[in-house]
Amino acid sequence: MRRALAALILGLTLIAPASPQGAERALVLFNRINSMLRELEGIMGLRAIQPIQREVLTRDEINKLVTDRIAEETTAEEIRQEELFLRMFGFAGEDFDLAEQVVDVMTEQAAALYDYKTKTLYLSDWADEDMQEFALVHELAHALADQHFDLGKFVDKADSSDEDLARSAVIEGQASWVMTEWLFNQTGRSLVGNRSIAEASAASSRVEAKDYPVYSTSPLYLQRTLLFPYTDGLLFQQSLVDKYGKSAFREMFVRPPNSTRQILDPEAYFRGDKPDKPKLPRLRLKGWSRSSEGDIGELDHQILLEQHLGEKIASKTAPAWRGGRYELWEDADKQHVALRYGSLWAGADDARRFFDSYRKICEKKDPQFQVLAKSRNRILARDSRGGLLILLDGPTVQSLEGLPGDDAALKAVYTDN
Repeated sequence: MRRALAALILGLTLIAPASPQGAERALVLFNRINSMLRELEGIMGLRAIQPIQREVLTRDEINKLVTDRIAEETTAEEIRQEELFLRMFGFAGEDFDLAEQVVDVMTEQAAALYDYKTKTLYLSDWADEDMQEFALVHELAHALADQHFDLGKFVDKADSSDEDLARSAVIEGQASWVMTEWLFNQTGRSLVGNRSIAEASAASSRVEAKDYPVYSTSPLYLQRTLLFPYTDGLLFQQSLVDKYGKSAFREMFVRPPNSTRQILDPEAYFRGDKPDKPKLPRLRLKGWSRSSEGDIGELDHQILLEQHLGEKIASKTAPAWRGGRYELWEDADKQHVALRYGSLWAGADDARRFFDSYRKICEKKDPQFQVLAKSRNRILARDSRGGLLILLDGPTVQSLEGLPGDDAALKAVYTDN
């Protein structure tokens, strides 16, 4: 299953301070599109093939556009399964409404949108003058890339949700880098060979995002996943430009990254490292069926660790991720959910570190967590959802969560694994 959230973040320019005179200025800016395109062609080494359609939208119209995008890209069941994923791993609470939260955050911050289906650039009428200009450059970069590489098909070719998010980072990171490069070019400066400037730009975006109340009060998972393509994607683009020059603008589409790990660690991209598929623990549930499955990448683990144990532990542990996947199982009435999960790490010591951390995460995400039995490499526990079994096997960490049955039945699962 492609997790639904990854499909909802493409084509936006985020961070938009309000301004009452935005509509008139947007129309004036549209008259500069041809001159802006010529500048972007020089930066990207890509020439415009055809005119770019454009339109000015109100906040309500942007809201409707985002809502319609969600309805087109995802089904109600996909949204439900994504919410189950977020709840079972402890990313979000029981009352979290994914679709509503995504629409609210995007509408709050979106300054512009490029719709790769209709090939139309939309500029908000409420952003201030500078933001409208930057947003237009960002979306023009999308339009240029789309004319050469078909962004819709590019995203659809992802084999997993983690790869989907990595491809979104290619698209948004490139546009963010081009927007920043264009801005610096106005004063005779450049990002090329100046990674410190790119890092400062990404850091600034992370800080500015916290000024928005809907974004700043949303779950950390939503915050990080929405911002990742713009900030970490920009730094990934910087690494490719520094290595390949202008050919970087083609290279990342011809040979796209396969995981968020490759975005976070460009050296893994240059080496061509691929995620591994860890083994999952044995699970026997009579009358239950698997309702969804997917991968869980380095970014997911980074967020999980940071949310429950802090940024220091996350930054030390997550880079050793080498693969992760999960399954969600439900009973016939869809009233109970079980999680089957496995992750692979660079070495046994890295796995031990995450095993110890994951036990603490399970304790923190459910106050009813209670250990029933444990050894050096396995923990049997119970929480409000049911039984839990956490296992360490060499470089692999596994878990079963939400298991039905009394303590005797859970101990049988403990022995079986």
